[in-house]
Amino acid sequence: MQQELLTNESQVFPLAIVIPAYKATFLRRTLQSLAEQTCKDFTVYIGDDDSPHGLAPIVAEFEGRFPMCYHRFEENLGGRDLVAQWTRCVAMTRGEEWIWLFSDDDFLSPDCVEAFYRELRGGAAYDIYRFNIQVVGRDDKPLRRIVYPEVISSYELYRRKLLGGLECYVVEFVFSRAVYGRTGGFVPFDLAWGSDLATWVNFGMERGIRTLPGGTVSWRSSGENISTLQTREAVERKVGALLAFFRWGEEAGRRMGRPVRWINDWAFVKRLAVFSRALPVGQACRAVVHYARGRFRAASLLALLGASVLACGLKGLLRKIKQ
Repeated sequence: MQQELLTNESQVFPLAIVIPAYKATFLRRTLQSLAEQTCKDFTVYIGDDDSPHGLAPIVAEFEGRFPMCYHRFEENLGGRDLVAQWTRCVAMTRGEEWIWLFSDDDFLSPDCVEAFYRELRGGAAYDIYRFNIQVVGRDDKPLRRIVYPEVISSYELYRRKLLGGLECYVVEFVFSRAVYGRTGGFVPFDLAWGSDLATWVNFGMERGIRTLPGGTVSWRSSGENISTLQTREAVERKVGALLAFFRWGEEAGRRMGRPVRWINDWAFVKRLAVFSRALPVGQACRAVVHYARGRFRAASLLALLGASVLACGLKGLLRKIKQ
């Protein structure tokens, strides 16, 4: 297949589905779900991030089955700046009013696009919409279903996601080009860790986020996601991104006019406990000090440090001390 392909050059639909692609494992399943859509008024933009996994032959299987633009980039960007890869893939689009950032391993039910357009026929009252999702395994079998309220505010999304009451990912959200431009696009953090949540909070801050009543997006827990990487290098980068995210969250809380510091404190301790399995004790303690710098008095810092140690678990702490 050629390095670049554009079908249906003459018509631009209102919806662009953007796939920053690198992995081949489940790409065929993703594209098959797009080919099965009951409404094909969309263009799929596939940005091949200089993948060594031979994506072009898989994409070629679907040529003519839905409007598509495929481009293979000469430089791998996602490995060092995933959000920049998202952004350059969105730049492939041709001015569509709505953008759906998807992935190379998840899939959607056949009625998703139809459900989106059905909602728009009643008037586009929101800048960002989302589908309910189900989490599936490598074999496509459902593991759990996540259902959102009909409308959720940015503050509630932030609060409930960080406190563990809701899950949210990248692939279930569709947003307007207008809000993408108005807010400055995706919020960048290393590994895009927290970038999805921060971006959706930004996009929904004025009007909230509307859950579409039809269609389901399946997010795959495959063991190949960044979410599941627990190597020491990945965890160190995630901790750095987490600290940057919480600094961003403080500012976002002020814009929302709602307190978020207690949410951040709880979420930080909880996430540090998970990351501590791959971090030396000293590095985990330095993360606490870095997080708390300029925000707490000494006594409060000691309390936070103590809570973090307890959350990490006494056995895990002793194991690290012995190393």
